[in-house]
Amino acid sequence: WPLRRLEARLAATEAQGRIVAIDAELFLEGALDATQLAKLREAAETCRISRALSVPVNLRLTLV
Repeated sequence: WPLRRLEARLAATEAQGRIVAIDAELFLEGALDATQLAKLREAAETCRISRALSVPVNLRLTLV
């Protein structure tokens, strides 16, 4: 597997006491091609946790 290291940073944006957005920055170290990065992005955006959120939330994901 070409991924040697993964670091994630998460931040939430609140309005009126509710989380309205989640910013996720993923720092990837390794030799990943565009196809592999696209698959990782798709997996992150469609994971069970993303689907299970009970309130509408915008997930803003940045691959670095």
